[in-house]
Amino acid sequence: MTEPAIYTVEEVTEKLGITARTLHYYEEIGLLPDVSRTEGRHRLYDESMFLRIQHILKLKLVLGASLQEIRSILQAEEELDAIKASYYDDARTGEERERLLDEATDRLQAIIAHIDEKLAKLQTLRQGFGERLERANRLKHRGT
Repeated sequence: MTEPAIYTVEEVTEKLGITARTLHYYEEIGLLPDVSRTEGRHRLYDESMFLRIQHILKLKLVLGASLQEIRSILQAEEELDAIKASYYDDARTGEERERLLDEATDRLQAIIAHIDEKLAKLQTLRQGFGERLERANRLKHRGT
């Protein structure tokens, strides 16, 4: 059986192109809870923590989310995981499962609404730059 992957700060920073200070800050503000440490107090990251850091960076880069927004998204994802686990509990009644599905739907709709809001802002920004490009091209062609 293969040993689970464990990464040092240096390995994480090299693989993900971030600084050690970024990792430490993410831990300080609670985005990286329960970071393991060696007896010498050096941080160690398991595969799930490494994937969480990748996810945080993706949310930041792709969605342009602030760290507060990322915290909210991560919390919503954790809540969805808890809802899923609870849904599959054999002791749940049909009515309880229905309530859990409603709760999951609400959480997912909130995340999608947030993403849609970001997309609308990006579209507005893009439109403004597109208009400037058109004006620049008209000026360029007017002079030839």
